[in-house]
Amino acid sequence: MFSQHWFNISPHIPVAKRALLILILTCLHSGLSAQSPPTKPFVQYNERDSLYLNRIHKAGRGPLDSSRLTRTKWERWQRLGREKLQELLGLQQIAKDCKGHTPTVALGERIPEDGYTRRLGVIETEPGIKIPFWLLEPTGLSVHPRPIAICAQGHGGNSWNNYAGIYNSQSEEDRAHSRNATPGLEAVKRGFTTIVPAIRGLATAASIADPKGRHGDQLCRAQLVHALLAGRTAIGERVWDCQRLLDWAQDSLVGVDTRKVLFTGNSGGGVLTVYMAALDPRIKVAVPSCSFTSYTSATGYIFHCDCCLVPRVQVELGDFTDIGALIAPRHLMSVHGRQDSLHHFSDVELAMERVARVYRKLGHAERFSHQWGDQGHQFYPELMWRFIEQAIGTIEN
Repeated sequence: MFSQHWFNISPHIPVAKRALLILILTCLHSGLSAQSPPTKPFVQYNERDSLYLNRIHKAGRGPLDSSRLTRTKWERWQRLGREKLQELLGLQQIAKDCKGHTPTVALGERIPEDGYTRRLGVIETEPGIKIPFWLLEPTGLSVHPRPIAICAQGHGGNSWNNYAGIYNSQSEEDRAHSRNATPGLEAVKRGFTTIVPAIRGLATAASIADPKGRHGDQLCRAQLVHALLAGRTAIGERVWDCQRLLDWAQDSLVGVDTRKVLFTGNSGGGVLTVYMAALDPRIKVAVPSCSFTSYTSATGYIFHCDCCLVPRVQVELGDFTDIGALIAPRHLMSVHGRQDSLHHFSDVELAMERVARVYRKLGHAERFSHQWGDQGHQFYPELMWRFIEQAIGTIEN
């Protein structure tokens, strides 16, 4: 039983009423504790570091802080936000570097599977950069045109293959299924024409080398350093690749509904999901998994991998929640795992409430959802697909 001092109950209240009040508060506290993980800081720094991090990360949320957004200024805010984000991601530089290049796609033979076919494709998104991908197409379905799904892997050299149901061994297959890391299979079996790309810097098949381990033998970090020196970002290159894939899908695939596009990914793929949907209005439903929160914790800890770095973004644009708010009023679902050691319950809750407020301001609260899964850093299909299918069903033909 908690003490009277803990509840701060006045001693002037009669004993019987005090006892009853303590009992009620104890029950309430116990119930809340059962629902929510502890709220202690994710990471605690020493005094010097804390002062420094608070000063540089919390001096202001940037000129496009979504908490100051009004409904009447939404369209201008969104236009300015996208323009600035394109600049910060280095997309303008990439476009300049690729001037005169027309992306090309080569597709292999169809391989029949149970209820769908798969084809291995390659798209040359910029000169010499060839990104492999799986194209999964439903068979035996009378529903036409079909919605499009793009499923983006996170860190893990072969996980893009796993997403499409391709495995190097039985143990790899078992591990993929144990983590629900098969969103491409789930999408095609639910009637989506599905694209599962190798993500640059995350997939071994789409990464540059790190000779002599200069960048820690981390392919994603090697990509980041080269990109930054060239006026780009790693995230910007990933967005560029996926936008070129979406261009091709909308122009070349037969029997698809180009107005119904889903983008989803876990971890680093979830970060990419937020940036893609924020920048590209063609994406109508976005589901980032175990990834969407503020750039830093309340104490200044940076949640995301180095390769997700966007220089100057906090001071020249805003928080990651402000990036996500650019998706509104399109459908957005953020999913996290309660046992995910890479993120923090209370920081995630605060971040998602910021995004929810934007949707409420715009009069579309029902188009945003944040859900907690019971496990760790993985997909939660039982939460995601209910939202996805309902959202897709509301998009007018």
